[in-house]
Amino acid sequence: MVATGSRYRRLNVPGERELIGSAIHFCAVCDGPFYRGKEVLVVGGGNSGFQEGLFLSRYANRVTIVEFLPEVKASKVLQAKVAEQQGMTVVTNHAIKAFLGEHGKLAGVEVTDRASGGVEVWHPDGAFIFAGLNPNSDFLPAEIERDRFGFVITAGNLETTMPGVFAAGDVCAGSTKQAAAAAGEGASAALMIREYLHSK
Repeated sequence: MVATGSRYRRLNVPGERELIGSAIHFCAVCDGPFYRGKEVLVVGGGNSGFQEGLFLSRYANRVTIVEFLPEVKASKVLQAKVAEQQGMTVVTNHAIKAFLGEHGKLAGVEVTDRASGGVEVWHPDGAFIFAGLNPNSDFLPAEIERDRFGFVITAGNLETTMPGVFAAGDVCAGSTKQAAAAAGEGASAALMIREYLHSK
């Protein structure tokens, strides 16, 4: 059974690696309370970015959501909720170019306006990145089919394209990225493996 999950996608820009854990985060629930009364930047205009941004607004005085594309991908419902919140701003068509750090703290974020080419330095106290997930599937052989993002494709019984190899959880294409769902799939896959072995 392949149940290797996925990992947070990074921006891979200068300064990011050095500040992860101190000023750059991937979990609003875990690290949001450290930014009570402060300003935070949320990178990612999908549902996750908007949901986590709304959660961060409980603590931070100001939350700015920045999206690389000209339009956000979050649902209309989430967009409406964010629009209702004071202290929340959405900026589209901007790219994060670098995180500037000093002594483990975020000194600034270099941002490019993709329409004009202009470069600005923003000064949030912390940044939360919600740019998607990368599956931990690089080690798998080519016989196991994956989608264009690397997520494992499974049949209805959770078997992969390699007979006898099953997959469950966040490494799978179409997974909900929820712990409860992953645990349920793991149990189902175990039952499917038992049936497979009995048939052999």
